[in-house]
Amino acid sequence: MINSKENRKSPAVVLVPMLLLSLFIQLVRLPAVVSENRPDLLILVILFFSMNSKFTYKLEVSWLVGIILDLASGAPLGINAFVICSQIYIISTQFKNFAKYAIYQQSIIIGLVNLIVTVLGYWIEHIIGQSYYEISFVIPSIVTALFWPIIFLTCTLLCATFSVSSDKENENKIN
Repeated sequence: MINSKENRKSPAVVLVPMLLLSLFIQLVRLPAVVSENRPDLLILVILFFSMNSKFTYKLEVSWLVGIILDLASGAPLGINAFVICSQIYIISTQFKNFAKYAIYQQSIIIGLVNLIVTVLGYWIEHIIGQSYYEISFVIPSIVTALFWPIIFLTCTLLCATFSVSSDKENENKIN
């Protein structure tokens, strides 16, 4: 069976449910140990779809999801939007061939960028007087990096199941 261009669906078919599920997981009350070390699933989901060239509104979506997370969690307006949008922007502009890296290299990049931007977001919260001092930055960044292969595999399988086009298919058509 030949997959024609008309049979391929938009990335939004998988993106919207994955974002809603990630937002739900981000907002669910968990024990303190788990809650403090929770991975940033929203960032990972948006990052997966930002690697697809058909998904052109990556910064707009990340900003909107961050604002929704700010409103739903009671965080200072714009903090989560800044953190999510900054990570997507840094990875998509500074690592042009991010999708071509090995999965462990992608995880390392995600962990380091997550750590840097989270610290920057904490500083902004501290400046406006909304932060607390007992916060760990390293463990959540490591957990986020370790969750990248799981999110990558899950989103890849969902995209294949729902016939969402990807860059790899476009490369195969060209070659």
